[in-house]
Amino acid sequence: MKKNFEEFSVAGKNQGLKNVLLSLLSTMVGASATIGVADRVYQIGFCAFWWLGVGAIGLLLQGCFLSKKIRELNANTLPDIACKTIGKKAAILVATIIVISWIGIIAAQFVSVSKIIQILFDGHYDKIVILIAGIVILYTVVGGQLSVVKTDVIQSIFILLGIIASFVYLYAVIGGERQIVFQHIQFLSSDFSIFQWIILLFITGGSYFMGPDIISRNLMSKDKNIARKAVLIASLGLFLFSLIITFISMWAYYSIDVTKEMNPLIYLMKEVLPLPISILLFIALVFTLISSADTCLINAATIIEHDLIGRKNINRIRLFILLIGITALWIALERTDIIGLLLNAYSIYAPGIVFPLTVAIFFHKIREINQTLWFVSVIVGSLMGILYSCFEIGCEWLPLAGMGCSLGISLLAFKKDKK
Repeated sequence: MKKNFEEFSVAGKNQGLKNVLLSLLSTMVGASATIGVADRVYQIGFCAFWWLGVGAIGLLLQGCFLSKKIRELNANTLPDIACKTIGKKAAILVATIIVISWIGIIAAQFVSVSKIIQILFDGHYDKIVILIAGIVILYTVVGGQLSVVKTDVIQSIFILLGIIASFVYLYAVIGGERQIVFQHIQFLSSDFSIFQWIILLFITGGSYFMGPDIISRNLMSKDKNIARKAVLIASLGLFLFSLIITFISMWAYYSIDVTKEMNPLIYLMKEVLPLPISILLFIALVFTLISSADTCLINAATIIEHDLIGRKNINRIRLFILLIGITALWIALERTDIIGLLLNAYSIYAPGIVFPLTVAIFFHKIREINQTLWFVSVIVGSLMGILYSCFEIGCEWLPLAGMGCSLGISLLAFKKDKK
């Protein structure tokens, strides 16, 4: 058991650049960055790159304009930032939205790795997802944020080795139809329009710009300069990773006859890559789950304890990790669409939180706040996201409209300068 709350939840707030950077990279490269992107290649071709590409843009913007301001607040969680800039009621509202939406993120991680193991070892999905979820939940309950950071460093190395080795083998050793792949590099297409890119930029990119898992790495850094450097370097790393994983998936699409029922990364492991590289890629993909799921679990549990209950009891955080994990497991058993799970989660979170909290950070101690208007901005944005994600009414523009409404109303909430 860790000595105190800060060590358990934010790794003591004394982490250097290497630990913050590698933990950030490991956390970001989850289900959406691997299995999800590879699946999307079959639907929209090279444009699948943008799923993580917009994340890199979000990180870059955070590093340029927000990282130092966030670290200077010396908060423990993202809702704690709302508490310091708006008030306790704001923290409760933000915490509630995060916990609800991030359960979907955790479920997506469980689905992702279970798909890998199910196909590779011809297992039963239900049994495998229960086993995997149980391991991750137990691992997170026993450890804390400090343990997560230490394992993230190791996991990030395996992730990079596995993905890079696969890319080099496919393009440098085999070759295949790589020229055809290069001919089909396009960032927009008839299957992925500029409007869809804008939606992805604001909804998914916004969650990288102001997401609780990303912000948690900022808060555990030693100082504001380390926080900013780690985010800026990580934005470049995420951009390159997205290119590599997209190129690998495109190679499978054009070089071999892969059934659309099987993810290209899984097919490559099973049929194409030599055993050492296949094992390395398998370990990398499994680590993408662990490194994202454990971070999301402990962050969500810490938010419940610190921001909803207002306490710092480590044993109760462990209990919440267990409850959140079980809930995410139940969702994973009901839904197996990785990108769908992630988009639903982001569509609830981004419209209600990203702009109102960003505006609050920028105008903290500079302008007077109308708390009622600020609360309205969060609620209106979140409700429009919920309409889209929960009721599936088919209007892709709703989350984007929600972000626009939340931005406009939150700006009105900070209209007057402090005297």
